[in-house]
Amino acid sequence: MRISRLIGAVLFALSCAENMAAQSNPPQATPPVSPVTVSATIYITAATKKGILVTDLKPEDLAIMEDKVPAKIEQVSCGRDEPILVGILVDVSGSRRIDTHLSSHYDALVSFLDSLLTADDATYLAAFDDKIYKLSEVMTDRAAISEAFDKLRKHEPHGSTALYDAVKAVAEANFFGRKGRRVLVVVGDWEDNTSHITMYKAAEAPQRSSTTIYALVDDEFGASKKAHKLAMSAAVRITEETGGLAYDVHEKEDFGKALRAIGGAVVGSCRVEYTTTGNAGAKKGTKLHVEASSKDVSILYPRVRFSSAQ
Repeated sequence: MRISRLIGAVLFALSCAENMAAQSNPPQATPPVSPVTVSATIYITAATKKGILVTDLKPEDLAIMEDKVPAKIEQVSCGRDEPILVGILVDVSGSRRIDTHLSSHYDALVSFLDSLLTADDATYLAAFDDKIYKLSEVMTDRAAISEAFDKLRKHEPHGSTALYDAVKAVAEANFFGRKGRRVLVVVGDWEDNTSHITMYKAAEAPQRSSTTIYALVDDEFGASKKAHKLAMSAAVRITEETGGLAYDVHEKEDFGKALRAIGGAVVGSCRVEYTTTGNAGAKKGTKLHVEASSKDVSILYPRVRFSSAQ
């Protein structure tokens, strides 16, 4: 009995000592983490309600939010202030076999590049069915562009369609670290039946590489209304996520008009440089919201920005 009482007394004394030590050394509060300011750049296109491009924007004309945190706009540069890399990605799957506009579309694309590209710009050509076909390296001269499209004309449409896989693969290409703005024009019926990824993953890849997607959705071959509606929905989703636009083209004239509109948007777009203390550590990117101070002006902009660490 005495031994038990002695052990109990010792344990009680140790407990009291621990409590006193804890009280004399309270846990230290974690110091608040200071927000980290980072610099970022996005490309936007501004237009009035009448569709007239706005190319004289100033920092005070815009507001940017990253994850609902206001950003400070440092500089806005509209027009051609850096080289442009314009990619052309063409659907050559089996559903395109009966499209009587293919040849005229290829001619229109060559003319589009000829009128858009300057000596500082470049382009490349790729095609896809259930596979991806690299039809050129990065090109700057007209002879190489013509040769690449000759290869495309010889490619007989066949196979199923892996549109989302193709968009992701092209958007992720490094292109030898070429600097400047990246634009990708995707031509086809915009239906997908073979890809290994979802539409959402296809939209994320160009966002990560700051590539603006423009879609030319051609249903000349006679898709059902339901199928065409789904295709347009996918095109609108991916293009809007990247700051681009989708064009529903039916006739030869529609295709040319859409290309001219794309050329105008590319040349008239603005580079916006800003600083932000938004959520740079977000694993799925930082949500963007851009708006103009004028209610008459609408802005096309990427909906998510990824840092190099993301």
